[in-house]
Amino acid sequence: MRIAMARLRSTYPFKPQRRAVAARMWVDYLERHAMREWMRTEQELNERMDIIGQNGNTGEHYEKR
Repeated sequence: MRIAMARLRSTYPFKPQRRAVAARMWVDYLERHAMREWMRTEQELNERMDIIGQNGNTGEHYEKR
């Protein structure tokens, strides 16, 4: 947050506005990473469903422990 505030100092001289822009940058960053995690999870679930679809619903797709 401090780095963002320092970089935005010349563009936004008013501190509350600079703080709001830096906070919005942080929220955007978190949303991008959350979406990336969600997409990876979605892809893993789709791959698992493909395997189940190929083998049927008998449980053959699970590893024996």
